Amino acid sequence: MAIIGEWIRRLGYLLRRRKLEDELRLEMEAHRAEMGAPPAFGNTLRLREEARDAWGWRWLDDLVQDTRFAWRMLRHSPGFALTAIVTLALGIGVNIGMFSLINGLLLRPLYPGADDVFGVHSRSTKPSGRNRAFSYPNYRDIREGTTDIFANLAASSTGFVGLDVGGGPRSTYASAVTANYFQVFAAPPAHGRAFTAEEEHPGAGIRVAIISYSLWGQRGADPDMLGRLVRINGDEFTVVGVARKGFAGTSIPGPGVWLPLGAREAFRTEDRAGRPAGAREAHELSVVGRLRPGISAETAAAALATVGRRLEQAFPSVNAGYSQVMSRPSTRLIFLPGGSGAGWALLLMLMPVIVLLVACLNLADLLLARGHVRRQELAVRSSLGGGRSRLIRQLLTEGLLLALAGGAVGLWLSTWATDALLASLGPMLPAVVTLPDVSLDWRVLLGTMAFSLVATLIFSAGPALALTRRAASADLRRHTGNEGRAPGGLRLGHALVIGQIALSLLLLASGGLFMMSVIRAATTDPGFRLDGGLIVQVDPALAGYDEARGRQAHLALLDRLRTVPGVEAVTIGSRPPFTSGGDSRKVAAVGAADAQSRSVGAVFSVVGRDYARVLRLPQLSGRDFSDAELSPGSTERVAIIDDALAEKLWPGEEALGRLIQFLDGKGLEAKQPILVVGIIPAVKHSLGNPQPYPHVYVPLGQHYASAMTLQLRVAGGSERPMLGTIARVVRDVDERLPVLSVATWRDHLNAGLDVRLQRAGAGVFSAFGGIALLLAVLGVYGVKSYVVSRRTREFGIRIALGAHPRALLWQVLREGGRITAIGIAIGLVLALGAGQFLQGILYGVNAIEPVVLVIAPLILLGASLLASYIPALRATRVDPTVALRSE
Repeated sequence: MAIIGEWIRRLGYLLRRRKLEDELRLEMEAHRAEMGAPPAFGNTLRLREEARDAWGWRWLDDLVQDTRFAWRMLRHSPGFALTAIVTLALGIGVNIGMFSLINGLLLRPLYPGADDVFGVHSRSTKPSGRNRAFSYPNYRDIREGTTDIFANLAASSTGFVGLDVGGGPRSTYASAVTANYFQVFAAPPAHGRAFTAEEEHPGAGIRVAIISYSLWGQRGADPDMLGRLVRINGDEFTVVGVARKGFAGTSIPGPGVWLPLGAREAFRTEDRAGRPAGAREAHELSVVGRLRPGISAETAAAALATVGRRLEQAFPSVNAGYSQVMSRPSTRLIFLPGGSGAGWALLLMLMPVIVLLVACLNLADLLLARGHVRRQELAVRSSLGGGRSRLIRQLLTEGLLLALAGGAVGLWLSTWATDALLASLGPMLPAVVTLPDVSLDWRVLLGTMAFSLVATLIFSAGPALALTRRAASADLRRHTGNEGRAPGGLRLGHALVIGQIALSLLLLASGGLFMMSVIRAATTDPGFRLDGGLIVQVDPALAGYDEARGRQAHLALLDRLRTVPGVEAVTIGSRPPFTSGGDSRKVAAVGAADAQSRSVGAVFSVVGRDYARVLRLPQLSGRDFSDAELSPGSTERVAIIDDALAEKLWPGEEALGRLIQFLDGKGLEAKQPILVVGIIPAVKHSLGNPQPYPHVYVPLGQHYASAMTLQLRVAGGSERPMLGTIARVVRDVDERLPVLSVATWRDHLNAGLDVRLQRAGAGVFSAFGGIALLLAVLGVYGVKSYVVSRRTREFGIRIALGAHPRALLWQVLREGGRITAIGIAIGLVLALGAGQFLQGILYGVNAIEPVVLVIAPLILLGASLLASYIPALRATRVDPTVALRSE
């Protein structure tokens, strides 16, 4: 504010000096004319004055005068100015913060020259038109055949690894890439180097890595990080580079670490047929390329198709029936479940706009109240020749100054708001990932500030028009005690407060719906017993263990945990309920007429003995897995299914003893059919599927999965005290084995992605609703303070005539309650509409939730009455003699 004032003062001084100089020259010209002397520079002055009038430059003088006057008036009313600036700062700050986040996650290009970057796909020529990944030999042949089309063509393969940079391994999103990967995105490492061609070749086994900028920052931005050793899945890798800040590749979130393609075996994965990474049949690479300057997408597509045909002719057994095509890479918000990214983005954009709208309504209310206090001043200026347009411009100038000051403070607040909003995304992300740069850029700054200034001026114009509409003579007369009321209905100030209350209730009710969703998600019945249950998540692959050693670690843990006092039963499973990710399969009954169309999607889990017993699920029919079926190398293909899958495959028939088969992309798998040996009750698997989802369970010996979860049933009521004991036992069995979590079943459910997403939404909506509530309360307080000040003489007379102060108190409170009640009624209608929209995002919540629709209005009503009580209390303490003397 001080800087703005100094700038205005200096500009005004320069303009006044120029005006005085011109007036002095004109007086000198008049004196020379009286003396009969020829004019020295009068023609120049007249031409200058005519030019200034012709081009309308006098508006600058008027603007400076209005600005100086507005600054002086605001400086003499620090309370009003501070309230208005804080109000606007909150609205503008949260908008800049939110739009910076949206710009970084949804709008801003992830890398320079993104329009020239295309994904390359191997697409089936069959009607299904499915895309297939590339093998390294196919990728290499396409890269060499399109050097005149693509400046760079890179390949990558992603997965999760265990990264240990000190403090134990953490699950990390990783990507194995070719040497030219960073060149495609015009994003060379910020420190160190990129990978070399030698490191790229499959099987090279050169163990180097590039870490993300965010991971480097978490390690204190150590300048000596280059050359250090980190462990990835138990193997040591040398850090040779640090990626550019905010670089995430083609997706959000991006990897936390990059490996050369030649070190991809660190992922500990092969394709299902067991082929090595360098085989032409091993299709596991995604390809992306940057076009050369001057090459159009159509030209590149035609050239790519030609290369694809040559590839098909050269290797028909692998490439027959596939063509090579281009498309824009899909890049945004891959961590949001259920395809709800668009709905969440809309919510993220609407919330700050509503807060800004409440702030603008509050500013309009403040300006209106202040304008009424200055009505005599405006009347005097009007009677002395000040036109209505000039008065309106003066009031708009004050609004503009407040907007500039509020924008400056809001800009400072936006940094904190962006960090807080970005932190709220943490629970929805994997352990170590890379997010793009969401810092403020000039587009967000200019766009948000322009929008805020326009909104502020629009909402300042309403009070300006209303205050300048009245006749000057009416305001020059002595005021009566009834001018505080507007005959014929609500005043404009009351209408503005009603709008604030309605919008605040909208946000508060939406936050309440999210909280109800969190509560119902946390207390949902999963279909099995939660009490007395513990889970321990381990992954031997993150320590570098192969299948044989991984199986050994799993069995050693099972044997040891069975001997712990208080443990009643122990089992193991690859994908317990309410776990993100995992495997799902298409299951069909063997012998079905149309297996593809009658197949059923089911959660695929590898389990050990006593799985149903640990979950307290009864064995509906059949048996548990035998020791032979649980042993490695078992040739018996058996499965246990739940009653939900049995009913879908054989409605109304007996499923025990039937045969099932898994389907791959081409149809039934060419493997031995699977015998159903047992049936257990269905359980819920995620909040996104409120009904029990079909499951198929296969024995531990039939299929290997590294990431497993040990599930324990302990004596009733002792699960939480057992957490520390179980963690120590696991460390004693194998201190190198990464233990990802040790938790109760209830804690595991509450830590799931679905619940965390709802909790984050509740926090964000509650924060925005709280800000809007604060602004609405300020609006109520401002209006009631103005009304009380306008009716001081009336209250003094009534007290002098014997009115009890309590009656005046209740009168003011009733008026404030009436305003609040109207705002709540409108807000409830808006909240019902919001509930309809949020039903598709929330869990177990209806558009009409009585608890929310009662508690949220009560919070608003209580806050509004408190805001009315303070001015009402002041009304009861009016001294009649002082009030009458002041009038």
